[in-house]
Amino acid sequence: MTADGHIPSHTSETHDCAYNLFRNKCLPDIMCAVPEDRPVPSFIDAERWAYEHPLRSLEASPPGFHASAARTGVRFNGFYLFYAFAASPMVRSALEIMVGSL
Repeated sequence: MTADGHIPSHTSETHDCAYNLFRNKCLPDIMCAVPEDRPVPSFIDAERWAYEHPLRSLEASPPGFHASAARTGVRFNGFYLFYAFAASPMVRSALEIMVGSL
Protein backbone atom coordinates (compact mmCIF):
# COMPACT_ATOMS: atom_id res chain seq x y z
CA MET A 1 0.00 0.00 0.00
CA THR A 2 1.33 3.44 -0.85
CA ALA A 3 1.37 6.42 1.50
CA ASP A 4 -1.83 7.77 -0.05
CA GLY A 5 -3.68 4.50 0.64
CA HIS A 6 -3.62 2.99 -2.85
CA ILE A 7 -2.72 -0.62 -3.46
CA PRO A 8 -0.21 -0.79 -6.33
CA SER A 9 -1.20 -2.98 -9.26
CA HIS A 10 0.89 -6.05 -10.02
CA THR A 11 0.78 -5.01 -13.68
CA SER A 12 2.77 -1.84 -12.95
CA GLU A 13 5.84 -3.90 -12.12
CA THR A 14 8.06 -4.11 -15.17
CA HIS A 15 10.08 -7.11 -16.16
CA ASP A 16 13.14 -6.96 -18.36
CA CYS A 17 13.00 -10.47 -19.76
CA ALA A 18 10.74 -12.27 -22.23
CA TYR A 19 9.23 -15.44 -20.79
CA ASN A 20 7.32 -18.43 -22.07
CA LEU A 21 4.42 -19.13 -19.71
CA PHE A 22 3.18 -22.65 -18.97
CA ARG A 23 0.05 -23.59 -16.98
CA ASN A 24 -0.32 -26.76 -14.93
CA LYS A 25 -3.23 -28.83 -16.30
CA CYS A 26 -4.24 -30.35 -12.94
CA LEU A 27 -3.76 -27.16 -10.90
CA PRO A 28 -4.44 -24.36 -13.42
CA ASP A 29 -3.54 -21.58 -10.98
CA ILE A 30 0.07 -22.83 -10.92
CA MET A 31 2.16 -21.29 -13.67
CA CYS A 32 5.78 -21.53 -14.70
CA ALA A 33 7.66 -18.72 -16.42
CA VAL A 34 10.76 -19.74 -18.38
CA PRO A 35 12.97 -17.10 -20.00
CA GLU A 36 12.94 -17.46 -23.78
CA ASP A 37 16.71 -17.85 -23.82
CA ARG A 38 16.68 -20.72 -21.27
CA PRO A 39 15.83 -24.40 -21.82
CA VAL A 40 12.40 -25.55 -20.67
CA PRO A 41 12.81 -27.54 -17.43
CA SER A 42 12.35 -31.30 -17.73
CA PHE A 43 9.31 -31.32 -15.41
CA ILE A 44 7.39 -29.25 -17.99
CA ASP A 45 5.86 -31.94 -20.20
CA ALA A 46 2.82 -32.08 -22.48
CA GLU A 47 1.00 -34.46 -20.16
CA ARG A 48 0.95 -32.13 -17.15
CA TRP A 49 1.61 -28.65 -18.54
CA ALA A 50 0.14 -26.51 -21.32
CA TYR A 51 1.90 -23.67 -23.08
CA GLU A 52 -0.05 -20.47 -22.39
CA HIS A 53 1.65 -17.62 -24.26
CA PRO A 54 4.81 -15.54 -24.30
CA LEU A 55 5.20 -12.67 -21.85
CA ARG A 56 7.12 -9.76 -23.33
CA SER A 57 8.80 -7.04 -21.29
CA LEU A 58 6.24 -4.31 -22.04
CA GLU A 59 3.13 -6.48 -21.59
CA ALA A 60 1.02 -6.58 -18.45
CA SER A 61 2.04 -9.40 -16.16
CA PRO A 62 -0.47 -12.08 -15.21
CA PRO A 63 -1.88 -12.04 -11.67
CA GLY A 64 0.63 -13.39 -9.17
CA PHE A 65 3.67 -12.71 -11.37
CA HIS A 66 6.31 -10.58 -9.67
CA ALA A 67 9.30 -9.51 -11.75
CA SER A 68 11.77 -9.36 -8.84
CA ALA A 69 10.78 -12.86 -7.67
CA ALA A 70 11.02 -14.08 -11.27
CA ARG A 71 14.58 -12.74 -11.59
CA THR A 72 15.57 -14.50 -8.36
CA GLY A 73 13.88 -17.75 -9.34
CA VAL A 74 15.54 -17.74 -12.74
CA ARG A 75 18.94 -16.95 -11.25
CA PHE A 76 18.79 -19.96 -8.91
CA ASN A 77 16.55 -22.42 -10.80
CA GLY A 78 16.33 -21.33 -14.44
CA PHE A 79 12.54 -20.81 -14.13
CA TYR A 80 9.92 -19.11 -11.93
CA LEU A 81 6.92 -20.95 -10.49
CA PHE A 82 4.05 -18.78 -9.29
CA TYR A 83 0.44 -18.97 -8.23
CA ALA A 84 -1.86 -17.00 -10.53
CA PHE A 85 -4.25 -16.35 -7.66
CA ALA A 86 -6.71 -14.09 -9.48
CA ALA A 87 -7.18 -16.68 -12.23
CA SER A 88 -9.43 -18.67 -9.89
CA PRO A 89 -13.05 -17.42 -10.10
CA MET A 90 -13.63 -18.14 -6.39
CA VAL A 91 -10.55 -16.19 -5.34
CA ARG A 92 -11.38 -13.37 -7.75
CA SER A 93 -14.90 -13.10 -6.27
CA ALA A 94 -13.53 -13.08 -2.72
CA LEU A 95 -11.04 -10.34 -3.65
CA GLU A 96 -13.78 -8.25 -5.27
CA ILE A 97 -15.91 -8.54 -2.13
CA MET A 98 -12.98 -7.63 0.13
CA VAL A 99 -11.86 -4.68 -2.00
CA GLY A 100 -15.44 -3.48 -2.37
CA SER A 101 -15.91 -3.45 1.41
CA LEU A 102 -12.86 -1.25 2.08
